[in-house]
This record gives sequence, structure tokens and C-alpha cells, in this order.
Amino acid sequence: MAALVNSESRRAIRQFLGDNFTSLDSLELVDDLLKEEERTHAQLEQEAAVASKTTQSLVAEASSVADSVHSKAMHLIDVHSKVVGSTADESVSAWEFRDGTAVMELVSKLAAELQTYRRLRQAKEYIDEFIEIEKVAEQAAQSMEKSPQGVLSAYSASIALLSKHSSDSEITGNIFAQNLLEYIKHTVSNIWANAETTAANAQSECLRKMGWPGKIDPPVSVLGEFGANFSMLASLDHITRDASKVLRQSGVQLQSEDAPPLPLKHMARAVDIRMRYHFESARGTSRADRPEWWLSQVMNMVRSLVPLLELHVQSLYDRSALPPLDVRNEFIRLIQPIIQHKLAHDRSDYISNGLVIAHVSRELSEFEHTLQDVYFFDGPSVLDAFLADSDIFSAWVNAERKSAIDSYMETIADPGAFKQLYEDEVLDRDDPKPTRIAQNVVMLISDIAERYAVVPSCMQQLQFLSTTQFPVVIALVEDVEGEIDEFSRISLAFIRDASSNVSGSGANSPFAAQLRRLASWYQTVWYVEEAARDWNDSTIYVDMWAAVCRHARALGGDADPRDWRDECDDWGEKDRKVLDDCATLGTNEEWLDGGIWERTIKTLGELKQRILELMSRAINKDTVGQLRAYRKKANWASEGVGADADVEVSIELSGLLPELSQLVSVLSELLPFSGSAYLLRSLAAELDMFLVDRVASAHQFNSSGGWQFAMDVSAISRVLHASAGGSALQGPSGQLLAKAMECARILSCSLDGEELPGNSDMTLSLSEWAPAILDAATDDKEAMLVLGKLGVKHLSIEQIRQLVKRRVDFAATFSSPEMF
Repeated sequence: MAALVNSESRRAIRQFLGDNFTSLDSLELVDDLLKEEERTHAQLEQEAAVASKTTQSLVAEASSVADSVHSKAMHLIDVHSKVVGSTADESVSAWEFRDGTAVMELVSKLAAELQTYRRLRQAKEYIDEFIEIEKVAEQAAQSMEKSPQGVLSAYSASIALLSKHSSDSEITGNIFAQNLLEYIKHTVSNIWANAETTAANAQSECLRKMGWPGKIDPPVSVLGEFGANFSMLASLDHITRDASKVLRQSGVQLQSEDAPPLPLKHMARAVDIRMRYHFESARGTSRADRPEWWLSQVMNMVRSLVPLLELHVQSLYDRSALPPLDVRNEFIRLIQPIIQHKLAHDRSDYISNGLVIAHVSRELSEFEHTLQDVYFFDGPSVLDAFLADSDIFSAWVNAERKSAIDSYMETIADPGAFKQLYEDEVLDRDDPKPTRIAQNVVMLISDIAERYAVVPSCMQQLQFLSTTQFPVVIALVEDVEGEIDEFSRISLAFIRDASSNVSGSGANSPFAAQLRRLASWYQTVWYVEEAARDWNDSTIYVDMWAAVCRHARALGGDADPRDWRDECDDWGEKDRKVLDDCATLGTNEEWLDGGIWERTIKTLGELKQRILELMSRAINKDTVGQLRAYRKKANWASEGVGADADVEVSIELSGLLPELSQLVSVLSELLPFSGSAYLLRSLAAELDMFLVDRVASAHQFNSSGGWQFAMDVSAISRVLHASAGGSALQGPSGQLLAKAMECARILSCSLDGEELPGNSDMTLSLSEWAPAILDAATDDKEAMLVLGKLGVKHLSIEQIRQLVKRRVDFAATFSSPEMF
């Protein structure tokens, strides 16, 4: 037993006893320790059993693996014998290979031989594929000039090889397979490029033989040659489209998915080559400011090709396998990028000289309308794309605005800016007579509108209107208002001074000159106002008004289309769609009578009225100023005044009446009838009030003085009526100077029916009706009914009583205190 316990076991036992039995009392724990150790032992035995089963399983598996290795080794021996040309040693049995070292050496040797074999086999396959693709390339090269079908066959074969190798799952990580695939892709691209170039060049040569770009007159032989090349390109295109998925997966980009038909593309390319040679080079024909040169050349080339397209190319295309289309329309569509390229080439010139853009846009519009009207082209608009360039559009707008403002400022700075352009005999009186500045404004606005009328976008047209045209009218309004303000400050200087007569007389007086100045402003504003009314009804502005109404309706709420100018600077793409959507007309009856120039017309009308009112104030002040002496006349009640039947007007009016007559004549020359009538009605109202308040109601009269007053009023009235049909000048109350005439009727009424020279036309004498009027007990309404029958309808009862009291002869006869 002692021999079985070695020194290390003893040390372990001592360690165990020392750790667990440190005193005699701890011996009581022996039983517990033994039980614990027994449990530990049992657990270890269980783990040992599990390990034993696992070991047995692993041994069985290892044995199986060893048998498999032995079987594979025997197979490798057979392979080895085939590779090196020897036979297997039949005396070698399976048990002789139990030595692992020998087996592994043999396996390594056989694996190396097998790898060599595999490399040789791959090399052979690579060489076979390479030879095949080389044969395809050689076939294509040999057939290029002689056999289009051979080229197409080779091209199809190359795509088939590409499809085969691009789908090979072993290509990843295999450098040989990758290199082969790249070579096939290169071959496919070369065959495509060579075939396309050869057929395209041959097609272009056929066009040249036909006489293009001049008038085409194709011989039959050339037509056949052209058809062969066209069909070659069409077939090449068809094969490529069918193989688009394979080409895309292989990373071969021969043409875009939306590429045009290949034969038509090369027909358009012939146009492109000539365009670039003549108009995008250093030649003298390459000028940005002469778009009509190159657009006319493009149109001529299209015109010469269209018969060929319609008579021959369409049938050739229909026989191809390409998707059906109208070759004429497609060919014209292929011309569009050529035009866009030319526009892009000259873009910097357009931006530096914005007014050229207007010319280019006009020529482009006419070019496109010809294509649409003559050749029924329904493709996209180059003009739309051209003006969609914000830099191009801004350059045009800015140039138009600067040119318009510069022209306006140059004209308004001329001292003769408001001078009438035509003699009075040239235009009818009721036609507005243009001044230099008025005609300049109208021509500027009309010319700008004519230039941007070709702009397809209604939103851009509105931006033109807001930015280039309205500022010109606004400038005119501000300048005229400035002139009016200045005139208003000094207008008192033109009231006549009867004592000094500083204003002269007649049509050449300073006052008449000032009236002509005011009238020139009136004619200027009137001419532009009438032009604005015409603009408001023209098609382009009606379309703009419909657009802003549509936009206001889209905004909803209380949006007013007349406020469009306040918002146009913030318009975006959403607003463009609404404004340009002419298909959605809609109705908005509230604004049917409006127009894009509505507020401008209103502003000009108000300014015109302001000028008339200023003229009216000046005329009224001047005329009333000449009546100072007449107002101070104090002999109306003197004996002998107006005693003769041949009595003339008062001497105090002898200077006024010729001046008034001259004024009427000047106004008829300077203003339309409506304007002069307004001024004369205003003057008549002013004179009527003056004669009633400052003469008739301010002096004492007898019947003779009343008759003199009546003669004076009639003389003034006749002068005012002499301007034109007198009835047309009558105001709302009827007769001119109605109150003054009634005053004259009362003041000249006979006292008791005696006959006086030129007696009043009243049927009753003053003594018959005046006492009742002056009686306080008389009802005012009844009194006015009586007076109305006597021809007094406009004066008030108080005015009439006052006038009766002014009759000194009546007062002397009827001196009752109750009356006076």
C-alpha cells in the first residue's frame, strides 16, 4: 500500500488534512467530507462514461475517413497511371497503404499532376474559344465590303458568344475567363463600329450621288445601293436592340436604349456635318446674329430630303424589323438636337447681346411653324427649350428693358417731346393727336409685344409685360404728373392782369401758349390711353388676361387677377403650369369685362381728367379775371341805360367777348369735342355763378339796366354756343347760363306792362307777380309754380325775392315795409 502512494500523493494528503482538520473538533466532519467525496467520484464516473462513448464515435468516424482516403488514393493511382503512361502495380494491395506517410506522399504527387492536367484542359478550352471569336471577327472583316449578311451573321455570332460567357458562373476569380470575356466584348464593339461606319459612309455617299444637299434626282442603281446600306443599318440596329439585355449585363454600351433608328440617325448626321462645317467654325457664315442663314440652310436640306423619305425610305423602313414610325417626322425630330447644338454654340453671344435673342426666337418660331404647317411635324419645340434657359431669358428681358428705357429717356429729354407730330388737317378732331413722346411710348410697347409674341409660355409673356412695357407707361405717367405739379405751382401767374395786360391777347398770347402746353399733355395721355384700349382687346393680351384670371381662380379666396403684377416676381413652376395651361380655359364672369391693361387705362383716364380740370381752373380764373371791370359797373339803375333798341353789350365786355371767342376757337383746335365741351360747360357754370352772385345780386337795376344785363348774358351765351352745336354744350340743367338768363328775365321785366325796347319775354309785368312773391304769406311752392310758368325754373325763391328787391323802380312804386 505504501508503495502505491508516492511522495506527491503524500504531499497532497498532508495538504488536504491540514486544510480540513485543523483541530480535534474538526474530526467530527469526516463523515461529511467522505459523503462529499463520494458524490464527486460518482459525477466523475458519469463524465468518464460519456467521454468513452464520444471517443468510440470519433474512432468509428476516423476509420470511415481512412477508408475513404484509401479509396480516393486508389483512384488517384489510376489517374496517375493514365497521366504518366504506366499501369498500376497489381501486387499493391490495400493493406500496404496503411502507412499514412506513404499515402500522403502519393496523394500530393497525384494532386500536382491533376492540377497540371486541369490547367492544360483550361488552356485548350481558352484557345478553342479564342479561335472561335477570331473566326467570327475575320468573317466580319472579310464580309464588310462584299456581304452585308455575312457581317450581320458574324455580329450575331459574337453576341451569342458574349451571352454564353457573360453568364458563366466560373468567371469570378478566373483570370482566363475574365480576359476572354473582355476580348469578346472588344470584338463585339469593333464589329458594330466597323459595320456602322462602313454602312453609314456608303449611305452618305449614295446621298451625294443623288445630288443632296441640292435637289435629289436618284438613278435607279443608286437607289438600290442606298436601300442595301439602309437595310444593313436597320438590321444592325434590330440585332442590337434584341440583344440589349445581354449587352447591358455585360457592360457593353453600343447605343442608348432610346436611340433613334440607326439609318435615320446617319441621314441626320449628314445634316449635322454640314451645319458644323459652315456655321460652327471660323468661317464667315458662322454668325450668332444671323440665325436666318443657318435655319434657311437646314430647311433647304430638309426640303430636299423629304421626297426621298416619303417615296423610298418609308417603304425601306417598313420592311425592316424595327418598331413602326413615320420616318419624315422622325427625321425632323433628329434635326432638333442639331439646332440645339448650334444655339448652345452661340449661347455666350446671345447672353452678351440680349436683343439678338428676340431675332433668334422669331426665326426659330417661323422655322418651327413651317415644319408644323408644311410637314406636319408634331415633335418637341426647340424654342421652348431655348427660352427655358433662365440666363437666356433674363438676358433678353434685361436688354429689352434697357433699350426701351434708353429710348424713352432720349425722347423725353428732347425739348420737343410733347410737340404734336401732325398738322390738324391730317387727323379728325376727335382722333387723338400723337406727340413725339406719346408715339415713342406706343411704338416701344407695340414693338416689344411683337417681339415676344413668339414666346410660347404665357408666364414669360407676362414677365415681359411687367418688366419691359409697364415701366415705360409708368415713366410717362410720372413725367406728365411732374409737369402738371410744376404747372399747378405757377398757374396763378397766368391769370390776366387787366390793368397791365401782361398776358397779351389772341391765339398767340402766353395764356394760349400755356393752354397748348396743357393740351399737348392731354393729347399725349389720350393717345396712349386709346392705344391701351386697343391693346386690351388684342389677342396676345386677351390670352394673358385669361391666364391671370385662371391663376386667380386657382388661388381661390378673394384673389383679384388685377393684382398679378404684385405676385409675378414670386411665380414658380406650379404657377407656370396654371398660366400656360391654355386647354383649361374656365369661366369667370366677374372679370369678363376686364383686361390686362385695365388699371393702366384707368390711371391714364384719371390723369387726362386731372389735366382737363387744371385747364378748367386756368380758363375760369382767366375769364373771371377779365370781368373785374364788369363786376364793378354801377350804372345799372341809371336813366337811359339800354334805352335804344340798337343797344350793344356793355362796354366793359368789349374786350372779353373777342377773347372768349378766340378761346373757344383755340379749344376746338387743341382738344376733342368732348374735352372742349367739358371745359366750356365748366366755364359756363363759373360765368353763370359769377353773373348771378357778383353782378345781378350785387347791384341795383331798373328795367333798362336789366335789359342791358340780358343783352350781355345773351352775347356771352352766343359766344359759348358758337364752338359747336350749342345744345351739345348744355349741362344737366339744360340751357347754358340758365340762372343768369333767368336773372336777366326778372331784372328786365316791365314794371307795369309798358313797352320798352327789347322788353323781357315774361308774359306778366313785374307789378302783377312780384307782390305775391314778396308776400310772406305766399306759399313757396305755389310761388315757384307761378314762376315756372313765367320761365323761371333754376333760381331759388330767395334769389328771386332778392332780385325783385334790386329793382329800384319796383321798390319806388311798391314801398310797403312788409315787402322790403
